[in-house]
Amino acid sequence: MNSQQFEVNPQVTILHKNGQIFAADLSGELNPLTLVIPDLILLSLFASSRHPEVAAKIFQTNELVKGLGSNIPLEQIYQRISHFIQSKLLLEHPSKYQKNETLGISLQTDNTNLNISDVSILKLGMNFSLTICDSGFKIWSSLLRDSVVLTLEETLILLSFSSGKTVADIISQRLFSAEEKEVRSSIASMIAFGLLLVEKNETAIQNDQSSPMPTANRNRVNYSNSTDVTSWEELELNGKIPIYFVPHMENHYPLALGMIFSAISEYKNGALLDKYCLVPITYLSPDKFLNGPYRKFGNGVWLFSNYMWSLETNLKISEIVKQHMNGNLTIHGGPSTPNYEKKCAEFFIKNKSVDIAVHGEGEVTINEVLECLFKNKSGAISYGAENLKNVTGITYRNYKAENNQVYRTEARNRLKEPDSIPSPYNKGYFDLYGGNVDAAIIESNRGCPFKCTFCDWGSATNQKIRKFDLERVKQEIEWIARNNVRVLWIADANFGLYDRDIELSEFIVKMKGQYQFPQEVVVNYTKNTTWRLAEIIKIFTKGGIISQGVISIQTTDVKTLEVIKRKNIKTEKYDELSQIFSELKLPLSTDLMLGLPGITVDAFKNDLQRYFERDVSVKAYPTQLLPNSPMADPEYMQKYQIEIDKDDFLVSTYSYSKSDLQFMKTFYRIYTIADGYSLLRYVLRFLQWDHNIKAIDFLSSLAEVVESNTTRFPRITFALKYFEVDKIMPGGWRFFYDEIAKFCESKYGILRDSAFDTVLLVNELAMPDEFITYPISTKLSHDFEAYFHANNSRGIRNSEKLINYAKGEIVFDDPDGMANINSQYLQYDSHQFFWEIRSSIARAKSTSDFSQLPHVNDAS
Repeated sequence: MNSQQFEVNPQVTILHKNGQIFAADLSGELNPLTLVIPDLILLSLFASSRHPEVAAKIFQTNELVKGLGSNIPLEQIYQRISHFIQSKLLLEHPSKYQKNETLGISLQTDNTNLNISDVSILKLGMNFSLTICDSGFKIWSSLLRDSVVLTLEETLILLSFSSGKTVADIISQRLFSAEEKEVRSSIASMIAFGLLLVEKNETAIQNDQSSPMPTANRNRVNYSNSTDVTSWEELELNGKIPIYFVPHMENHYPLALGMIFSAISEYKNGALLDKYCLVPITYLSPDKFLNGPYRKFGNGVWLFSNYMWSLETNLKISEIVKQHMNGNLTIHGGPSTPNYEKKCAEFFIKNKSVDIAVHGEGEVTINEVLECLFKNKSGAISYGAENLKNVTGITYRNYKAENNQVYRTEARNRLKEPDSIPSPYNKGYFDLYGGNVDAAIIESNRGCPFKCTFCDWGSATNQKIRKFDLERVKQEIEWIARNNVRVLWIADANFGLYDRDIELSEFIVKMKGQYQFPQEVVVNYTKNTTWRLAEIIKIFTKGGIISQGVISIQTTDVKTLEVIKRKNIKTEKYDELSQIFSELKLPLSTDLMLGLPGITVDAFKNDLQRYFERDVSVKAYPTQLLPNSPMADPEYMQKYQIEIDKDDFLVSTYSYSKSDLQFMKTFYRIYTIADGYSLLRYVLRFLQWDHNIKAIDFLSSLAEVVESNTTRFPRITFALKYFEVDKIMPGGWRFFYDEIAKFCESKYGILRDSAFDTVLLVNELAMPDEFITYPISTKLSHDFEAYFHANNSRGIRNSEKLINYAKGEIVFDDPDGMANINSQYLQYDSHQFFWEIRSSIARAKSTSDFSQLPHVNDAS
């Protein structure tokens, strides 16, 4: 065994996740190493430099080791120490690192008045982190705002709750040398000191129906005007041809398929129903679909509505049914079925299972196609190729021609009267859908007057808008509300364009008041309006609907706007809108697109800076080439040197390289962590307002330092690398902001004074903490609330610096339950970042009640 002395690496911290204890460094330089209780005892012997042989012998005679019933051979101990050395948990020359000091308070064991039930489940906090010091193990208490130093035995008691256990569980294991009374006293003190959490009762959480996140087991009762909907199990073909509608998402009603179902049912007063049997739209997994309805009914017509997220699955099912029996006939439509002639030809060559492709709106087209189909003598579904030539808006295979030649017909005119197709909701065609439905989609109109090249709004861009009857739309909303559907998607390209959209918003709120649903509304708001959008969001917010204003700016870069043909949308309207929303304290965000042709790194940074200064949250999405968008035109792609990946996402154009795009994605991720989730929301503004350091410049510098030296600021590195995946800060937020202060001093020469300390404290308290009881009121050396509003209002820089403000106070509250949320939660696709604790200076948020979510308190 090595005769040199070793000591614990000061960069190493002890963490927990999913009940596992492991050692790691926050910068991610070392591979995490899972630990067991004897490992902790062994590591503690290297708090100061020590020879491995000496440590091994001490370990063998340790009373705690004996109490665990461990009789570990000396050779095995040496092997474990060697593993620690190889893993860099132990260093030979630790003096070059800053050693963890012992400073902190000791655990007081006189909290016998704290009554904790033996059956209460106790657990460690999300930000749990231990460091080894000379006197034992050190842990930060956000409740006391001080470090607590634990003895080895106290540490082992604390870690016994890593997977969530009761006091009775721990006592019954008899792993400790201390008497039961002392163990109980230590546990009580750990709770009082904010080191252990009493897990809350989850029964109410699981049963609450107001959750704004997807939940299962809704008590859904179907209400419609239909009285004769028959399930597929009870359905009989009676010699008719079955038509299969293939849904692709369990949690959404498939509106497009429903409209097709309705169109077929109503065509010429139901004339097609003499020939065809419509298999009810029911969500089944592909395997259950094939072994259920298909096994029962056999050969038929298969209808697929292709979207980016369903295309792969749909084509797989299409391939399976054609391979199983070529007598099946497949018809593919939807926005991911290519319309450009060359692309469509390639689609048919690549996908041999596709018989017919429908372009654009399919409600009329499908009926004309069905009129041309028949069952031949062998029972296969077939068509006369000559007859299909008269059906506009399709591409199809001519199986009688050489090499199954693909034939394309003339383009179809758009449906003039969308109300000619009855609502599938109101007709009851979704009554047998089943599944755990969280969302329903409606249209109040079709078409879009704009012609942005990246967009394909149902192939209806640069088109006149056609409205659905208002009463029809209201009936759909009531059906959705009565059926307990949580999220309502309004699939209009420009909701808020008309006065009647305000009326619809009021009706949605009325329905929520009557039925408690819907609870969230997702819309695409109109581009060139202000007051209607503000009015709609005001209605939703007052009515308890989760929603917010979304300005789909995509970019403000003039050159890029020219390339994507979006210059007809006035960016000054967005600035006017952001001012209105700010004054009304309503939630507002903007959409940007990553990788548009014409964009550059500097232009993208400028977009972020612009909305930072307007205090508007930003969601940026990678640009994906939609097969029927103007951007997919081969000539357009060639002109702007557009290169895409296997999933059709743009990876380079004439204006940026692949490495540029990767930088933009990384920078946006850092920006999201800093400003979206508010980790540096107040620090960034203070630095810009009082020190003239632009937010994007500061974040660029921060990213460069982390990239060049990950261990210099380990907590900053951890946040930038891992926060979006794990919303925690091991060791507590206090030390993260201490590192931010050190970075500011080293990079910009900014020293900590009472003003900077005020900012750091405010930003720290804005982070959720499960050990704090909210609301919490904190006295400040300077009135940060007044300072923030003076500078943030109208984007005008106030000349008065924070250091000149008198003392103040600020209140933080947590009505959203963010402090108790699972650190790995994935929020529904929302433009809002739910993380920062609410206060008078936090961004406006829509109604939310995250404390009722099924993922609250379920972290181990």
